[in-house]
Amino acid sequence: MPRQCNYLYGVVPANGSRRFGPIGVDGGDVRAIPDGDLAMIASPAEAVCFSELAPEKALHYLAEHQRVLERVMVDSPVIPLKFGTLADDDRQIVGVLRSGCTQFSRALNRFAGKVEVDLVASWADLQAVLAEIGESPAVVSMKTEIAAETEPTMEQRIRLGRLVKKLLDELRERVTGRLFVALRTTWRDIAVNPTRDDSMILNAAVLIDRSEEAEFDRTIEQLNRSYEDRLNFRCVGPLPPYSFATAEVKTTSAEELDAARQALGLSEQASLAEIKAAHRRLLREYHPDTNPGADAAEKVKEVSAAYELLEQYAMNFKHALNAAANAGAAIVEIRTLAELREELAAQAA
Repeated sequence: MPRQCNYLYGVVPANGSRRFGPIGVDGGDVRAIPDGDLAMIASPAEAVCFSELAPEKALHYLAEHQRVLERVMVDSPVIPLKFGTLADDDRQIVGVLRSGCTQFSRALNRFAGKVEVDLVASWADLQAVLAEIGESPAVVSMKTEIAAETEPTMEQRIRLGRLVKKLLDELRERVTGRLFVALRTTWRDIAVNPTRDDSMILNAAVLIDRSEEAEFDRTIEQLNRSYEDRLNFRCVGPLPPYSFATAEVKTTSAEELDAARQALGLSEQASLAEIKAAHRRLLREYHPDTNPGADAAEKVKEVSAAYELLEQYAMNFKHALNAAANAGAAIVEIRTLAELREELAAQAA
């Protein structure tokens, strides 16, 4: 039988609505679980490993995750939690709120009254743009050179394709630069996301005040006119500040903390300075230049992972490690989506 738990969406001030109805993942009843000045938005759900879901199922859950946050933000500011965050029970949820209290409160204050708008700009007709590039002097010259050959070689075709791609990228960068100048005149907070294909010029998230939505729409319309409909603009929002402040919760057990402590050779009580000193000492000890042993690389990984866990724990709770008093803990970090993507890419590598 699947294990029941709670799916976590985001953190809001505790003075907002308490219940939002059966709009959560798999139809769960969404409610706010308060602790002090903060509340966690959660719903009952089955424990699922979201990273192992089929893409279509993951997208379904992601849409439900976003739908809840967009409903919640109608009533109050919200700091989203990373997609797929679960908690066993209300007690663990309260532990998360208390662990991240300072960070959650700062983020809610910073983003109060602000919303994210996702902006995508694409070529209206990519083939027409490529045709224009094909008439540029550099491309015409290379085509003439190739045409002089009895039979063009594959290498020549590749060189021509690379030249066209280079000129297309340069054109996109120039247009993107102009778009940024137009947007940054009013809105300084812009997060750039990866583009998906050559037709896309810009994929960005812009942080604006709620009162500026009409002004933002007018700015995009002016840009559209200035490019004489050569670009297509698509805006999605208002949204919670996904790209600027997404909270990641890492839960750790007393056993994990103790294993990390032993990996660094620490006593049952250790300050942050002692944790750092042990990490530096062991890195020197297992460095390939001084330790040619076959297991040196694995020991460096083990030591680094242990250090990262203990450092996060000590910095998050603002106190030293005390193995005798350690219980299950939640480590909270609020980061941008770009930072989360970089971490996932590093883990995959």
